[in-house]
Amino acid sequence: MENKQTAAELVAGMEKGKSVVETFGEPGRVLKKKITATGVASRFLLWLIFNPIAIFRANERTWQRRRRAAIRIVRLFFPFSVKGGSTTTHGQGQVLVINHPTLNDPLCAVLHALGTYSTSQLVVPVNLPWFESICKYRQKLLKIGINIVPILTPETAKRLGEGTQIAGVQAMLMANYMTELTNNLAGGGVAIVAQQATRQRFLFANKEQQETGEGILATISFIVVAIKRAKLLEQTEFVPIGVIPHSLHAKSKLNLFRRYTLNIGEPISGTELAAIKNAAKRPADFHMLNKLAELMPVEWHVE
Repeated sequence: MENKQTAAELVAGMEKGKSVVETFGEPGRVLKKKITATGVASRFLLWLIFNPIAIFRANERTWQRRRRAAIRIVRLFFPFSVKGGSTTTHGQGQVLVINHPTLNDPLCAVLHALGTYSTSQLVVPVNLPWFESICKYRQKLLKIGINIVPILTPETAKRLGEGTQIAGVQAMLMANYMTELTNNLAGGGVAIVAQQATRQRFLFANKEQQETGEGILATISFIVVAIKRAKLLEQTEFVPIGVIPHSLHAKSKLNLFRRYTLNIGEPISGTELAAIKNAAKRPADFHMLNKLAELMPVEWHVE
């Protein structure tokens, strides 16, 4: 893979079956192998939604029906209940911020958003190994209003090793994601964001982090900067959603047929979040983690 490739060219290549992860050598091949089972399960669900009979001679109404079908079908395998919510402002871009203990969390958030914001497009960041497993369906997902965008999370980048190639791909994908996100929010769309980026059972790694915010990722801070540059602060809301798995000991992978709970908090305006001040180096992220803590049982707070 050449460094001169753009993000759009990388995505187009992956849609045709090319792998970026495997260009990183043995660590990349190991990651591809680990994601195999999750990839197979994900593609099976996508096949159920987009099987050839369902989309035969597809038109606009067909894709609207497929959007509703996606909610029904996937929710059979990943059930969840909802608490709170329905206080967001009509016409505002929405950033739904979740915690991320398992792979179910973004799926449940996407299903909730598909039903709640029935006419909006969703931007969903997907870690590169998982993205490669499902990107053959990307164009069909776009037709039902779901834009999956590849990113390379900090934890995955560490597993792949160090080097300018990995750092370059990570930076390029992040810039592309921010562009997709701000373009979508400008049109009143919805973004699903996991503050912790990588699966993490607890909100805080330890008591010190809970008190000071030391060592937390800058996920929300990056987004706030991006929407500020795009002059979207006043028309964007951040909605914290505490995703509560069926058990404190839930495995970090996909947990089929296990009922989760989405506890939806009050929206925070982009302007308000940008002005947050606290003791942490990343005040917006620390504030959001504390908002998520208010929506989660205490046993999920600190490792």
